[in-house]
Amino acid sequence: MNIPLFLTRVSGFLLVPLALSFCNPKNPAKPSLKEVADEVVTRLYKEIPGDSLNLLDEKFLMDYMSEDEKKVLATGYWIFEVNQPVRISLMRDKSQKSVPFWLESSGFEKTTLLVKNEMSEYEVWQKVFEKGKVELGINGLDKHRPVYFVSISPVKEGTPVEINPIFPAKQHQEKFQPGAFTYHDWDGLKLTEVPESLQGEILLTTVRGRAREAHFLNAFRNTVFPSSESADQVVLTWTGDPSNSVSIQWRTADAIKEGKIQYWEKSTQDTLETNSSTFRMEDRLLQNDRYIQRHTGRLEGLKPGTSYEYRIISNAKPGEVQEFKTAESSPVDFSFLWFGDMHNDEKTGKMLQDATSKNPEIRFYVQSGDLVNTGLYRDNWDELFGYTEKAWAQRQFMPVPGNHDSQDGLGAWMYQELFDLPTNGPDSTHREFTYFFKYHDALFLMMDGTLPIEGQSAWIEKTLAENPAKWKFMVVHFPMFNSVEPYPDIQREWLPALEKHGVDLVMSGHFHFYMRSKPLAEFTKSSSRMMFVHSAATSGGFESETQNWDQIDATLPDDYLYQKIDLKGNTLTLTSFKSGGEVLDKFEIRKD
Repeated sequence: MNIPLFLTRVSGFLLVPLALSFCNPKNPAKPSLKEVADEVVTRLYKEIPGDSLNLLDEKFLMDYMSEDEKKVLATGYWIFEVNQPVRISLMRDKSQKSVPFWLESSGFEKTTLLVKNEMSEYEVWQKVFEKGKVELGINGLDKHRPVYFVSISPVKEGTPVEINPIFPAKQHQEKFQPGAFTYHDWDGLKLTEVPESLQGEILLTTVRGRAREAHFLNAFRNTVFPSSESADQVVLTWTGDPSNSVSIQWRTADAIKEGKIQYWEKSTQDTLETNSSTFRMEDRLLQNDRYIQRHTGRLEGLKPGTSYEYRIISNAKPGEVQEFKTAESSPVDFSFLWFGDMHNDEKTGKMLQDATSKNPEIRFYVQSGDLVNTGLYRDNWDELFGYTEKAWAQRQFMPVPGNHDSQDGLGAWMYQELFDLPTNGPDSTHREFTYFFKYHDALFLMMDGTLPIEGQSAWIEKTLAENPAKWKFMVVHFPMFNSVEPYPDIQREWLPALEKHGVDLVMSGHFHFYMRSKPLAEFTKSSSRMMFVHSAATSGGFESETQNWDQIDATLPDDYLYQKIDLKGNTLTLTSFKSGGEVLDKFEIRKD
């Protein structure tokens, strides 16, 4: 398995690439770290009762694994070559309970030196390596997110050290000094103290998510919504024109490799059929449902403004009949629902179902990120789909990822495989993460704020210039104007194009309370009447103690919220509702 290049960004702002390729390029016959971890987990499932897996301790696991397996874990985590003898300094977080099993036995010696960043204190271990290959081991058998990082210096001063990374590829190098960062996925976390004897060395930064690569201790999970032979988790999206196409995705157990969709115009007998494509998804530590099949079927050539019925055929058995409607060929008034952070919350799922029942006229849903708590745990996604039940089987759901969906520098690959979304973003890195779609006379810029901001600016300008629309929206997880943590880089990079092309409304989440800005013209020199709103669909209620009232018109510490947006003629109406249906806030934007 290859995991592609990820460019990740959290609230600390990250712009650094890392490619993880789980292979051994120098010795293909030698098992990779991933292969060994897969084999250990597979064996544990066969030999240890499920209710005992999370009772295993490090001593048991060290005795359980073979010497060959431990050797791979001790040498296959970080591999590179140096052009001369070097001293490697390895910074290990002092709060980690166990020292990596291989560290001392491989020749590293603990020093009295300490390195600090704004959150952690690291003890320094050192070893001299000869010219050639350097092979380092795992961070541990737990999931300790402050993983170790290393610095490199020549044994003899003079010739510069040359480092040829083998694994991971495209490693980032920093100068080891106060102010440098240690993690690819959090470059806002800076070093505060570096011993003078280490300053100026070559620092190789790393990724917090690498703690998961050999995670065996207290690692195993169960899903309360396991898969079966029947199709479930049905969700509609668009990858093309909403007036003549739809994409339908669903889940089955691993054994069901094929699926079909039968569909027809409502109240007719003329049935059409299309086959699905499939993707086998693995969550290694999900002990009761490790593998599933994700199916996708695209229906094209549909009639505009037409109601269709469909059913999924799984294991030769037809599923429940569902219904959807295509967009009309000419613009009409319409409504949609917007949800902020959902976090696989059962109460949020119930609220979405209730909101749909109370507003049956809505055409689709948009969502501004943080769909789940942990985007690399499929059981979280199972809860999201399970709690929302069948709502997304009849109306399209168009999300963007948040920082919880794209975690710890490992990207949002699970999100990407769960939803079939447009591929019209800036480049392959943004595939299905940043995209746009049009519905009638409204343009939606769906932005992945966890990816580098600068790399999306030109695309925003181009998309707005080439897609004129009466109403223009942006959906992005991080709110560029807010009362807690403003995002000046988003403002700097994206706001000029939004102002130039008259974007009407920016919808965001991240902070778990409701906030509405004043029109942009009232707190900047802009002539734009653009509004900024952020909201959360889950629990929260946090309200910042410090408010920038020059920007903010309303900030309300309420949780479990959803928003209905009505577009009627020249008026946009946004109404924010509490979970029980009470109105929290309401405003209008009018076109001249």
